Amino acid sequence: MVTYVAMDVHLNLIAAVWGRAKEKPRSLIVDNSPKGWEKLVRAVGPGELWGVYEASSCGFEVYDHFTKIGWKMSVVAPTHIHKSAHSRKRKTDLRDAKRLWDVLVAHGELGTELPDVWIPTQRIREEREIIRRRLSLAEHLTRVKNSIHGVLRMHKLKRPPALKSLWSQKYVAWLKGLMVSPSLGIHVRGVLGSLVRELEFLDEEICRLQAQVEELSLTEQYRGAVANMTQLDGVGILTAMTFLAELGDVRRFNNRRQLASYLGLVPSSYESGDDDDHKGHVTRMGPARVRKVLNQAAWTIIRKDPRWKDKYAPLAERRGALKAIVAIMRKLGIELWHRAQAA
Repeated sequence: MVTYVAMDVHLNLIAAVWGRAKEKPRSLIVDNSPKGWEKLVRAVGPGELWGVYEASSCGFEVYDHFTKIGWKMSVVAPTHIHKSAHSRKRKTDLRDAKRLWDVLVAHGELGTELPDVWIPTQRIREEREIIRRRLSLAEHLTRVKNSIHGVLRMHKLKRPPALKSLWSQKYVAWLKGLMVSPSLGIHVRGVLGSLVRELEFLDEEICRLQAQVEELSLTEQYRGAVANMTQLDGVGILTAMTFLAELGDVRRFNNRRQLASYLGLVPSSYESGDDDDHKGHVTRMGPARVRKVLNQAAWTIIRKDPRWKDKYAPLAERRGALKAIVAIMRKLGIELWHRAQAA
């Protein structure tokens, strides 16, 4: 018989509930460490063991360990686990583990759906890190630029008319000139100097990371797919690599509907009583990073490619610009998926 083990995994501890179907489950809280894992293994005992926990920032270390010792492990999407209003008000680690245990038992004994997530290989996990860091630095750089603009507006500092291009070398040189201008107070010069130094540091770091991303895109794993995807206007190497790394195995999706659902670009629906199939906003489930790069690429492609502009224009006229661009994002995501598979 199967022993079901549900775990509420945190950075420093694991709350576990285990037992067989139709038996009263037992529970234990252990450290989230090799010693704690071994303590849990001894407590659960031998046999056929199925384990489950919710995906979180703790990653897949627990999954890797217990899979290696023979457990049948699953990691589930927390957004797909039903939580009642009552359970939200009486939340403890062991209660969360018990709720997962009920879901796992129902899956094992009755065949109900288990909303498990796809587990990336160690290689993909490592490759995701460099791409995510590159995206994170770009967001940080935008915040720094906005802060610089805020300081300039606050103190009525306008760039000279000759500086038509923002963030060019001449523009940064003008900012550096302000850092030593006697017309500004010492504290304002100090803040501006700090922001400009941060700007230059981030620019350098982004260049380094972009070079690593581009080097990764030339490996056998990605070369063909990236070449196919970047043939589209507005789709650069970073967009293509973000798409490929976050999806992992592009062939795990059986059709475009599954892909769009994973990307969170399908409308939510509500059907109850006389309200028949009411459609709402897109679900926004799945990887937000992919939606962000798709959004940026979508705005670019409708400006540069007449064919995509012709797809966008009637949608925008009927449904508005925002809904239309979401539709273009979905079409673009599906197009990139097809191109990646064709590599």
